[in-house]
Amino acid sequence: MSRLPEQFLWGTAVAAHQVEGGNVNSDCWALEHASPSVFVEPSGAACDHWNRYEEDIALVAQFGLNAFRFSVEWARVEPEPGVFSTAALDHYARVVDACRELSIVPVVTFHHFTQPRWMAALGGFAARDFPARFAAYCARAARAFDGIGLACTINELNLPVSAAAYFQSRASDAHRAAAQVALGAPLDAFFLFTPADAILGNGLEAHRLAREAIRAERVEVPVGMTLAISEETADPGIEDRRDARRERFYAPFLDAACNDDFVGVQTYARTHSRADGSGPLPGAPVTTMGWEDRPLAIGAVCQWIGSRWNVPLIVTENGYPGFDDARREVFITTALAGVRSAMADGADVRGYFYWSLLDNFEWMLGYRQRFGLVEVQADMRRAPKRSARSYRSQLFLNSCPDLDVR
Repeated sequence: MSRLPEQFLWGTAVAAHQVEGGNVNSDCWALEHASPSVFVEPSGAACDHWNRYEEDIALVAQFGLNAFRFSVEWARVEPEPGVFSTAALDHYARVVDACRELSIVPVVTFHHFTQPRWMAALGGFAARDFPARFAAYCARAARAFDGIGLACTINELNLPVSAAAYFQSRASDAHRAAAQVALGAPLDAFFLFTPADAILGNGLEAHRLAREAIRAERVEVPVGMTLAISEETADPGIEDRRDARRERFYAPFLDAACNDDFVGVQTYARTHSRADGSGPLPGAPVTTMGWEDRPLAIGAVCQWIGSRWNVPLIVTENGYPGFDDARREVFITTALAGVRSAMADGADVRGYFYWSLLDNFEWMLGYRQRFGLVEVQADMRRAPKRSARSYRSQLFLNSCPDLDVR
């Protein structure tokens, strides 16, 4: 019997470093202030979610959603090796409580790209003892949080493998030298630049140990990881390249999820293989991120996974980056139609989380991207967009028997 909640999870999501602000003990903060930096600007106060989480969770409830995915910042919880901050743990426990008070399921991610500076200085994911250190942090955090609905160990564990060429292209020799000074370690110690062998070795082992550590503390909590998966298509005769991408970038991680309670699927676009390479379909419309504007990609990915792996799926991220909120409304409607179609074809999808609740700090690209259902104004006031209302209307339109997983 599945350990997942009986109700379909309708949610939205944030990540700690992208919204909290002032995450000064993290490796990401250090890299943002390196000179030169691979980041176009520092995160600073971000969206001040650290202080405004109650207001933001109230918006989730206002939108009619029943789940909220957020991450716990390891750098706050364990600012020094083996030293755990009661104040930070209490803060995140209050976030969990704030969700529960509004009948919102808290979905907690324990690693969303960032880690303590001291962990980076030891080598990050490549450090011999990374899996054990990460599992110890997960155990301590899980022990402090009563009421978690689901736990995600590592966000997009496969991303440094699937997007290695992109990340490496952004780092010059000068960037790497500055990162060495800022981190006391090579740039490869930062998650997004982690070598593939470290992800496939220590990364998967860290997920496994963290999963067992969380289960030991919270036996009732379903645990999984989230993966970045593109819809993969190909020109006729180039299917071998498409299939090779799937086997390299996704299959090892989906295979490793066989003992998980779910897989978090995070899809934004399609990658099309051609004789001269892979990328957006030539001539297709693209978003401000440079990705193909392809809302049906999420349904295609769920259908592909469901055809090969017997594991429940939760769409933990899917969304539209751009300033055109009317297009965002269409994107959400079309994406949900794709998910519905995948479910009709047998994909075991148990939830959908729109990324993101707030316009926020988009990592190396800074504040120049807009994914949110809510605009964050200069004075930090929240301004819900029309797409938030549109998303809410879709919940009722899609709450029909063939989308009811009970």
